Amino acid sequence: MSRAAAAWSALGRHRLFAAVFGLGLAARLITMLGFPPAIWFGGDSASYLSTALYHVPGVSRLSGYGVFLFVLRPFHSFAVITAVQHLMGLAIGVMIYALLRRYGLPGWGATLAAVPVLLDAYQIQLEHLILPSATFGFLVMVAITLTLWWRGRRPLWATVAAGLVLAAGATLWPVGLPVLIVFLLYLALHRVGWRAFGAAVLACAVPLAGYVLWFHSVYGRYAFSNSDGIYLWSRTMTFANCAVIKPPAGELALCPRQPVAQRPSASTFIWEKNSPLNNVPGPKFSASKNALAKNFALRAIAAQPTGYLADVLHDVSLTFYWNNPEHPSPAMADRYQFAFATTHWISPGYVLSHGRIIRTVASDQLKYGGVTSTKAVEPFAAWMRGYQRFVYLRGTLVGVVLLIGFGGIVRSWRGSGFRRLDGWGGPGLFPWVTAVTLLLVPVMTADFAQRYALIAMPVVCLAAGLAFARPDPGSPQRRAAPPAPEAVPADPAPADPATADGQAAPAASPTAPPGA
Repeated sequence: MSRAAAAWSALGRHRLFAAVFGLGLAARLITMLGFPPAIWFGGDSASYLSTALYHVPGVSRLSGYGVFLFVLRPFHSFAVITAVQHLMGLAIGVMIYALLRRYGLPGWGATLAAVPVLLDAYQIQLEHLILPSATFGFLVMVAITLTLWWRGRRPLWATVAAGLVLAAGATLWPVGLPVLIVFLLYLALHRVGWRAFGAAVLACAVPLAGYVLWFHSVYGRYAFSNSDGIYLWSRTMTFANCAVIKPPAGELALCPRQPVAQRPSASTFIWEKNSPLNNVPGPKFSASKNALAKNFALRAIAAQPTGYLADVLHDVSLTFYWNNPEHPSPAMADRYQFAFATTHWISPGYVLSHGRIIRTVASDQLKYGGVTSTKAVEPFAAWMRGYQRFVYLRGTLVGVVLLIGFGGIVRSWRGSGFRRLDGWGGPGLFPWVTAVTLLLVPVMTADFAQRYALIAMPVVCLAAGLAFARPDPGSPQRRAAPPAPEAVPADPAPADPATADGQAAPAASPTAPPGA
């Protein structure tokens, strides 16, 4: 059979997935035609672009994505960035499909799990933003694929590569570090051996240590940012009562002023002009202010644990609303809509500084990609605006899919063949716990944002698909099945047809089995 014929035959075996993949590709091409060259996400995008241009990590957020932009800088094009991110989105769909087929799902079932990733309008829009979300989600899925691809003994290189990829992802978004911890706990739970576990730990340490040393070389302290305490402080602002917390005099300036019922969303407290954070002298994201805010936050959580838990659970529930919630504000929710893609969420004339270098957002954009704004090109832009009104996975359905994944884990606990084959908890355990981590940690440490939930959705879908995984035909359970009973040879016939008691032996039935 020729290579062309073999390829056509393979395509025929996966024709349903190929059709959905083609639709996803078409939607992404229309997006690139409708909103060239990329969608700008305000100060976040400006910060990452600054890192790519001046090779300095940001203090308010992790800057690993800036390194990604630096790698693509020779192309001098934001369109190249979005094209790569759209290819990452398509690759995530391929990984979900390939993993589920490997675990015995039929083509239609594996395709169904990949549909939300390939066709969801908000996923496509997320890939078109100058944000680390699409790249981070891709790295997480690569690590999960490397971890689950081998149902028996996993090669050492795959374990090391998975740890390295997750650690790289942890330099893009702080939630990557808890995901990395989940990965190491998963390895320990599955008893991969000290050699594999130690190699994975070393692999994880390389990108993390490199980032911390980079930060130290610029700011003189070993850290990932100057913002983790400030974000945690903002989380407490929705419930904090200083009469209960009783903070020391140095932290009183961080107390909220409004009654609880009148307070805005948690993350709003960082950016609003009248934020208590501005009562503390110094830059907003200085090391001293970050430490002070962290101390206040930990004190508030310890003094009001039920208030903290109640607000975390409320904001987690926003993930599962039927309609997308306008949180933390209607203007912020609009940033995830194609209808507002051309809005300047930060003024192109906004002045930035880098040491003695004074520049604007627009000048940085020109220096990197030669453009300063997003364009809406018709009719393609109108098509995607209409598409986004109908084609996306509702939050309530995300909750249903998450419960399906949990059901697969419960099934493995009840003694299915996955316990020895794919480890304790079945093959869906690692992706399901990873998905919960991606949904829960941002709300615990900062606030709910729609893009955080979107990052988790592919992993949620994969975990649900793995709930229907079948045992491997080559698994120990299948090989250990009891063999069919062997035939018992008949006693040799005596020379005398008479039996020992003198009676004639009956003739054997021609249909009776041997030994009957």
